[in-house]
Amino acid sequence: MGVNGTVYKVIVVDDEEMAVKAICRILEQHFPVFQLVGTAGNGREALKRIAETSPDLVLTDVEMPLMSGLELVRQASVRMPHLCFVIISGYQDFEYARDAFRNGVLDYLTKPIVPSQMLCTMKNVEEKLRRLYYDRRTEVFRKLCVGETIALEEIRKFFPQDEFYAALLRENGLPRRYSPSKEPELYSTIDEAYSVYGRDNMEELFLIPKEVLGQQTLLDYMTRVERRQKTEGSYTTLLYYGEAFTGPEISGKIRDLYYWLDTLSTVGLSQAVNLDQKRLLAGRLPSPDITELSGLLQEMEQYVKMEKYAQLKKCIAKAFERWEKERHPQIWLEQATRRLLKFIRMEIRDDESLIESEYQLEDIFYYSTSMEMLLQNLYTFFYRLPEGDRENHKVDSPEFFRNIEIYLQEHLSEPLSLQEISGLFAISQAYMSKLFRKYTRQSYNQYLTGIRMERAKKLMEESSELLVRDIAELVGYRDQFYFSRIFRSYTGQSPADYLK
Repeated sequence: MGVNGTVYKVIVVDDEEMAVKAICRILEQHFPVFQLVGTAGNGREALKRIAETSPDLVLTDVEMPLMSGLELVRQASVRMPHLCFVIISGYQDFEYARDAFRNGVLDYLTKPIVPSQMLCTMKNVEEKLRRLYYDRRTEVFRKLCVGETIALEEIRKFFPQDEFYAALLRENGLPRRYSPSKEPELYSTIDEAYSVYGRDNMEELFLIPKEVLGQQTLLDYMTRVERRQKTEGSYTTLLYYGEAFTGPEISGKIRDLYYWLDTLSTVGLSQAVNLDQKRLLAGRLPSPDITELSGLLQEMEQYVKMEKYAQLKKCIAKAFERWEKERHPQIWLEQATRRLLKFIRMEIRDDESLIESEYQLEDIFYYSTSMEMLLQNLYTFFYRLPEGDRENHKVDSPEFFRNIEIYLQEHLSEPLSLQEISGLFAISQAYMSKLFRKYTRQSYNQYLTGIRMERAKKLMEESSELLVRDIAELVGYRDQFYFSRIFRSYTGQSPADYLK
């Protein structure tokens, strides 16, 4: 049985009975990952077997009566585009069969079949199938995560285990929803025994077969993952199903995980919530008071009219302090903040692009790790008022930004949070984010990930002695698997493949 419990169904097609028996015997003795589901003596018979059993792989001779192996490949590929083949032919037929390699043919065997040659070929075929299945399983999982409808047969095919656990781990705020410079999606690596998907590199949704965890609980396992990956000073939201569920339930469980993330994610508050105990969640959900927000806006309006900007600042700070105690979720805070900003824009006739303001607001919520930090970052918006501080503009120069880039390049093995870098260069996080958008057209996270991955590639090219875990640490990642997921999302290859 392969990674993720995969077993590949196989049909053997040859008009020579002894050849069929020899191939089947080798498969059964040496390749438990291949399950023989049928045999056939010609192409026509094989098409019927394929329709009945939906195999993953067909081993077929080229020269057969009624329908040749090549015609079988052509017709079967039309009906089942993902079906794979191994061609069996005599040496003299190989050039004739070469064209079939465009239609899902993974490899070939020559007659007479030699056991050692078949062992070598089938190991190669197994590895190719493993990679093809990994790509298809990843795509199916992604579609489940983004809400696309997937046939139950597809779910069962790529997630064949009886029961699963699921968990969603999010570091800091919710994913960006408007910014054009979104981070690339995250996927598990081919060697991991479970599936992982993240909408960006701050999030991972785990689908874990029950047998993978063994005796440990899902919460214990996810707590260790969280400790390895968590950035110092950040907060995390961990949502999970502590009770195992079946394959047909996967889609609904994933949908609920994202719903509760949107519902519960609260700036600065680390949480671990078992979604099997939903009855306990009702008492945790705040009931936002719209009347309170309207009263706040009226109070702010009076301060602006009287030009009492110090009092306005205290008013906003007091409101955020109260909202923190009431544990308002991020989505509610975003709505409240937009109402405050709309009021301020009208009062000062701010002409900054609404789109640019939205991008900056997303960055502020994305990087703020506490309510206090959120409020400090929001002052960039709030204090475009007459006595607002514009001192930051003196650092808006290519020379100043180049110093930031140099510092990052020289300290890649360190955590390098946006908060730390902003403090080091004595500017606000919001303004630091704005500099990165201006000079790189990327978010801070994207830029940092890019230079870390480029450094990792360079280390791999310069030293074949370094292990993946060593490279991960040298570019600032404590978790080897997390680094591998980031590397694949950036390069399209795993670190192991890149090293080869």
